[in-house]
Amino acid sequence: MYVPSDSFQGKSPEKKAAIALRTMFTFVACKVVLSQLSGRGRGDIGAYNTEHYSLLMTMLEEMPMKDGDEWLSTMMRKDKMLAMRIMDVRAAYCVEDFEWEMCRKIARQDMKDANVNLMRQYADIAFAKKVDGNNEAHLSK
Repeated sequence: MYVPSDSFQGKSPEKKAAIALRTMFTFVACKVVLSQLSGRGRGDIGAYNTEHYSLLMTMLEEMPMKDGDEWLSTMMRKDKMLAMRIMDVRAAYCVEDFEWEMCRKIARQDMKDANVNLMRQYADIAFAKKVDGNNEAHLSK
């Protein structure tokens, strides 16, 4: 299927999705690192790192993660080691833990379900219009 090259500032839809996934992987990595820093999942040997935990929480609260790379660039200026840890975790999650095939199946099923739901909504409105001749009450759903 032809997708005009100007659709996403010259990027392919796949590239646009990959960029969004990279930001999501960055967020996931932050949550994993927060868990590690709090000692969760490590039993009695868990090491709570108050400084890094506080910095990461503050960054997540004060700087929305619209772009994972920009967010990490800011983190790098604040704490290089913490930023490197997050980058390592996001790379590992992408390669080793993310369920790519499950994502593909879910995306396909969600698309199918969304299309069916939209067509049902349209059919309900069209049917109601034919029955009572007035469609305005049904459009406000």
